[in-house]
Amino acid sequence: MSTHLLSPLALVGMLACGADAAAQNSARVDLNGSIDAGTCSVAAVSKTIPAVGANVFPQVAGNTGSAPASYTDFEIALTGCSGVTGATFQMGAVADASTQANVFRNKATNGAPFTGYWIKEGTGRCTAGATVAPGASITRNFTTATYQLYLCAQYVKIAGGLVTMGPLSTNFTVTITYR
Repeated sequence: MSTHLLSPLALVGMLACGADAAAQNSARVDLNGSIDAGTCSVAAVSKTIPAVGANVFPQVAGNTGSAPASYTDFEIALTGCSGVTGATFQMGAVADASTQANVFRNKATNGAPFTGYWIKEGTGRCTAGATVAPGASITRNFTTATYQLYLCAQYVKIAGGLVTMGPLSTNFTVTITYR
């Protein structure tokens, strides 16, 4: 009987030839993102403002003035708020202004001349609330599931002529940015 001894070098060479080496590769995964503020639901607002006579406005072309009988409260109501710590309400755009920068212009076809709308902050505060100019922003903090931005509208005469009969209407988009 004969015995054959393999040298260790030969043994390693035979194993290396008979074994398949697996190929390897690697890949890096990078994930990036952010957490945005939550949101709320909001509904459109539509209000009819009481009619007033042209005689309630200043009867001097260069004067301005409001019609107290037209004071009308309204609100922008946010509901279903989740993950919100506040919001900024942008009230229309500068293009919504009349010739008087703090008055929303009358957009009615054949509308009453020299008229527009004052929008003011606060319910029942058309006489004392801060006037909101077209394009202005109002920022509020809140953490509740609902929030109401209370506002008031009223007719106003702008300088330049006398008010005569005719319709008044305006519309503007309120852009709400949540935090």
